Amino acid sequence: MKNNFKKISAAFIAGMLMVPTAQAATLEERVAELEANQSLNIFSFSGTFNTRFDDILSAKQTQPATVLGQPATFDTKDLTYLRMKFQFNIDANVSKNVKFYSRLTTSKHFNTFYQQSYAAPAVGADLGSSNDYSSTNVVLEKAYVDMTMPDTGLTFFIGRLPTVDGQPQNYKDGRARMGTYPMLSYDSVLDGMGLSYKLDQYMPQGHQLALRALYTPFAQYYAGTSGGYYTQPSKQAGGSLPTSQAGYGLMVDYGLNDMSWADNMGLVLLNFQTADLYYPAPSSAGSSSSLTLAVGGTTLAWELNGIAKTGWDLSASYLASSLKSNGRYISSTPGTGFGTSKDEDTSTGGVMLLSTRYRLGSWIIGGEWVNGSENSFYYATAAEDLTQFYSTHGNGYHLYFTKKFGQNIAARVGYMLQDYDYTPTSVGAVVESDRKIETAYANLRLDF
Repeated sequence: MKNNFKKISAAFIAGMLMVPTAQAATLEERVAELEANQSLNIFSFSGTFNTRFDDILSAKQTQPATVLGQPATFDTKDLTYLRMKFQFNIDANVSKNVKFYSRLTTSKHFNTFYQQSYAAPAVGADLGSSNDYSSTNVVLEKAYVDMTMPDTGLTFFIGRLPTVDGQPQNYKDGRARMGTYPMLSYDSVLDGMGLSYKLDQYMPQGHQLALRALYTPFAQYYAGTSGGYYTQPSKQAGGSLPTSQAGYGLMVDYGLNDMSWADNMGLVLLNFQTADLYYPAPSSAGSSSSLTLAVGGTTLAWELNGIAKTGWDLSASYLASSLKSNGRYISSTPGTGFGTSKDEDTSTGGVMLLSTRYRLGSWIIGGEWVNGSENSFYYATAAEDLTQFYSTHGNGYHLYFTKKFGQNIAARVGYMLQDYDYTPTSVGAVVESDRKIETAYANLRLDF
């Protein structure tokens, strides 16, 4: 009996010595599998697919007969265009305090066969590459990281920022607010860095408040094969240029939810300014430029949603713009400043945008009115229309109907009328104009 007990004990001990080895191997495999799953699970994917048909029903101008740097007298009808845009979002929940957001975009005309006089713009191409509809190339529209400092309300962000699709762009297709910054301030893709400070914890119930400071440096560099990056860039007309020029934005973002007479309200105040940026002439012009621009402005954007607890939403935005022009686009020709006939000038103006919609079940009816003063300047490279509706120097009117087929697909038809009082801001002075443009369109948006 004693011998049998010893045998049983020896077998039990031997078995116990073997178990950790087997368990260790299994544990290693499980840990490796868990880590792999965690690495995959930090990612989320989504996308948007837009197709759009535009018919420029009529585009006409008899006065002025000629404008420097713009089309002369014209009268065209029924110019039709069919375009598509695909945006693919890749986001990563890296940790509790670190989030990464990105978007890859391609935009093009259907079956491009011939492009007359097409050339990539020499200035600001990077700001609008995701919306130029020139090829099937995939470009980076967004890529930035949010790093939240625990227990402070502070978030540091850096990268290619969400400076497009701001309010009230979301009204038209029945979406929630899609962009951080109001449309009537930034509507171009910008790289930069900054800080956001949330003060919700100090606010009464239902109130939200955030402060943001944004720094957006603009690159000006020599990238030729001879000399490369260690050569200082220069103006075509002579004179050196800095390789980096600053831009900044300061923003206050306030929100109020669950009011007795509306669903929510938002108010944003944003001030932005760039340093002097060089504006070269195309080499084909056979001329040289000494022109620099500094763009700034203050935007106030207000929205009220679910008015009287109905489907009525209303947004009002105002941009007080400032444009400083120094030098000449054609250095040998007086009167070729930007938006001015002077060699040095600062132009100020205003753009007003009213946007409203009514949501009735799966239907949305909406309208917009925009008014741009004589010397207003609004730079938007992410606009969905082809005729720069929101930059109209005069009055613009937009009426649309949207039908939502479920949560993620929306079809929209609309009509736009642009009735100009002055020519758009470009090289040379802004002058009185009778330009009128009428556009009808159909847009299909799928979110997934």
